[in-house]
Amino acid sequence: MIKKDQLSTTNPEVENLEELLQLQDDIGYTFKKIDLLIQALTHKSYAHENNGENNERLEFLGDAILQFVISDHLMTSYPELPEGMLSKFRAVLVSEKGLSTLAQKINLGKYLFIGKGEEITKGREKTSILSDALEALFSAIFLDSRQEFGITLTADLIKILFKEEIFLAEETFATIDYKTDFQEYVQKNRLGTLSYKVIEEKGPDHDKEFVTALLIEDRIYGIGTGKSKKNSEQNAAINAFKKIKQLDET
Repeated sequence: MIKKDQLSTTNPEVENLEELLQLQDDIGYTFKKIDLLIQALTHKSYAHENNGENNERLEFLGDAILQFVISDHLMTSYPELPEGMLSKFRAVLVSEKGLSTLAQKINLGKYLFIGKGEEITKGREKTSILSDALEALFSAIFLDSRQEFGITLTADLIKILFKEEIFLAEETFATIDYKTDFQEYVQKNRLGTLSYKVIEEKGPDHDKEFVTALLIEDRIYGIGTGKSKKNSEQNAAINAFKKIKQLDET
C-alpha cells in the first residue's frame, strides 16, 4: 500500500495511487516519496491545465544520468572500441526512438498524466513524450534513493532495463559501424585506398565460413572470419582497428 507519508505533495487528480504499484513492480523499485514518481509521469500539458509541476526538470537530470551510466557500461564492456565508435553505440541506446521503445515495454504510457489535448492526439503513444518520461523516471529513482545508495542503485536498474536493448544494439552496431568507422579513419588520416578481399572459403556450401582480409594499399591490416562475407568484413575491420592501435602505441 502507498502511505500518506510517502507524499510531500500530492496531485489532486490522482484518484488511485495504487495503480502506480504495478509500475514500481515492473521497474523493480518502490519509491519512498511517491510524489517524485508522480512528477516524473506528469507531462507539461497536464501541469499547465492543473497548475502543477511537470517532469521537464527531472528529464534534464535523467538525461545526464542515463548518458553517464550507459557510457560507463560501454567503456567497461568494450575496452577495445575507440571514442567515436563508443559514441555511436551509445547513441543507438539513448536515442529518442530507443528510449520510447523501452518505455513501451514497461507500459509507461499507461501511467502518464497528460492534458486533454494530448489525450485526444494519443500523447501516451508519442515517441517524444515517452522518451522524456523515461528519462524523468530515472531521475526520480536517483533522487529518491541517492541518500542511501548514491548512483549505484539507479545505475543497476538502468542496466537491467537496458539489457536486451544493449544486446540488440550490439548486433546493429556490429553490422554497421565497424566498416563505416574504419573507412572514416582511413580517409581522415589519408592512409590510402581501402579494400576487402576474400582469401579463403571453408566448409560445405550449406555451412560456409569466409576469411576476409582488409587491405590498405595492398597491405593487410586485419583478417576476419564469418558465416557471411559481410560478417567476415566486419571482423576484419575490428582486427584492423586493433592493429592500428598497437602500431600507435609502439
